[in-house]
Amino acid sequence: MGIFQYGVTCSLNEVSEAAAITLRGSIEQVCDDAKKIGYDGLEIQLANPLQYDWEHIKKVTEDHGLKVAAFATGREMGENGLCLISDDAAVRRATIDRIKEHIDCASIVGAKVIVGSLRAKLLGRPDSAKYEKYHRDAILELADYAKTKNTEIVVENILSYISDYLNTMAQVTDFVTGLERDNVKVHLDTYSMMMEDNDIFGSVEYCAKELDYVHFADTARYYPGGGNVDFKSFMKALMKAEYHGWIVIECVPLPTAWDCAKNSYEYMKAMETAARIELASKRF
Repeated sequence: MGIFQYGVTCSLNEVSEAAAITLRGSIEQVCDDAKKIGYDGLEIQLANPLQYDWEHIKKVTEDHGLKVAAFATGREMGENGLCLISDDAAVRRATIDRIKEHIDCASIVGAKVIVGSLRAKLLGRPDSAKYEKYHRDAILELADYAKTKNTEIVVENILSYISDYLNTMAQVTDFVTGLERDNVKVHLDTYSMMMEDNDIFGSVEYCAKELDYVHFADTARYYPGGGNVDFKSFMKALMKAEYHGWIVIECVPLPTAWDCAKNSYEYMKAMETAARIELASKRF
């Protein structure tokens, strides 16, 4: 029995080949592939969640022995122009209302809801505090709504070229802690972390009490093991932090979607084993 639950990102409709979404297709096809490889669940990256029959998706995933780990909401910005810190109050309201739709649908399948890139950039504005307040107030409203649906929100660390605040694990952890909402937790993304944090063990330790979701991706958003990220150290750090939740790959589907998903799973399981052995050997 492994320490972690492993998941793979997927889309149920057409998306760009360059998107960091590994499996694409119908829920039946995605579940077939994920189950054959050995995954425990799916992260569904989507926009416009009400277009899907979530009771059907719940049945298909359960029939395959899989869980829906989380909904990712970032596509709402690129495809629908939504943003939590827009200057336009109508856009901010539409964004909050759309995430509430994600929460409604996520509650059916028991998934978390990820909030990350929808906070966009401050771009060094002198009144940045106003935009940070827009974001904080939105997360508080969403947290209180999600509480009524027994759903958790996870706030993701994002690269500074996408969103120029809440980039490091310490920043995200301090933000989440300051909200004082027990259904808002920290989401760690290794791809962002490798560029924004300079201390893997220290950063994971800092966020450990609030950490509840993890993305793995290698350099260039390639599959774990396909680049030069030291995932064994990430595994050790997560083990030392006593993390036992989801590790989900968020990778471009190269060389093929199947190869990406399979290589990722096999490599992560190998690194978990190696990390566990190395940590255990230091006890003697």
